[in-house]
Amino acid sequence: MKTSPIWFSHREYRYDAELKGDQRVFHWTEVSEIWDWDNCTVSALKLPTNEMRVVVRSSYTIYSKYMKREIKVKYMLGFDVTNIHELKQEDYPEPPKNNVKNKVYGSPRPRWVLQLDDHYWIWEWVKEGTRIEDSDIYQIYLMIKNVISAPTDITNIFNVEVQDDDRYIPVIYQPAIDSWKNFVREIHCCKIKDDEFEITLLFNNEELREHALLNPIYEWFRSLVYGRTIDVETFRIIFMETVPENFKFERIYSAENDIQQDDIHGDKPDKYGNVPVHKIKYYFVSKKHPIVFINTANHAMAEHDTNHELWKWEYIAWEDDNAIVYGEKSRKEINRSFKPKLEFW
Repeated sequence: MKTSPIWFSHREYRYDAELKGDQRVFHWTEVSEIWDWDNCTVSALKLPTNEMRVVVRSSYTIYSKYMKREIKVKYMLGFDVTNIHELKQEDYPEPPKNNVKNKVYGSPRPRWVLQLDDHYWIWEWVKEGTRIEDSDIYQIYLMIKNVISAPTDITNIFNVEVQDDDRYIPVIYQPAIDSWKNFVREIHCCKIKDDEFEITLLFNNEELREHALLNPIYEWFRSLVYGRTIDVETFRIIFMETVPENFKFERIYSAENDIQQDDIHGDKPDKYGNVPVHKIKYYFVSKKHPIVFINTANHAMAEHDTNHELWKWEYIAWEDDNAIVYGEKSRKEINRSFKPKLEFW
């Protein structure tokens, strides 16, 4: 569903993600605050549990020195709700431009607001001379009501207003913690069999969190042995006929570990070389685009999200203004493009 950008607010515990000495620290505090975000769009689907999954997306445009052009940085927050309140009008203090700690709000203004459960609000400022029935928030309210009354969406396809692409390209989500520079730079989708794709992600870096004091040694080791400081991770998409059905995350499965962990290497092959498969849980726009969540600081990933409270970077590689490079190189080709400083025989 396409709507005009609206406001989204949520109550969440404050987290600290900051540099303390040489160590980058992440932890949740016991202080809760309301965070306000503008320029958001909303979509939803009904889950088998009879809950509703709401997906809020936002974006802004910046110039990228790496891409040498303007790019659109996209964000996503997904959460499950059960209670939908009725639309109402109320006064709300004008939020400051940035979500900083101990932010100072402005004067109250009237808004139309839709509350979800006890911690989420979708809203817009009242437009003078306009009825609430003619507002964007009213259209979102009707959409959510329709989702609640509809049968369960067993396809788990997130229908958002973006241009589709006929190629098999996954959509990647990663916790967007600005002080951590572990973001994705490139994605490569290489068909290696009729029923299997190899997906390789190149990250700007791999900065340790839990073992942050080892960062200088770890970067030196990667540069010496692999000829690079960027991190390279690979997973597989397994097809049933022409539909992506399963993932393989060999030695890089996150399981239930979250962004605070940095030494997670799940799904190691057994003694016969077999690697577990994980059924794809979500798709983006169509079944050509399965969704993968990067969950830990060392880029371990899974078919599910383990950082529900954190906004995610959203990587849609086929869009013209996307923030990452798309390619079709194999992992072997990528490895050959780096020259290690030491060679081992």
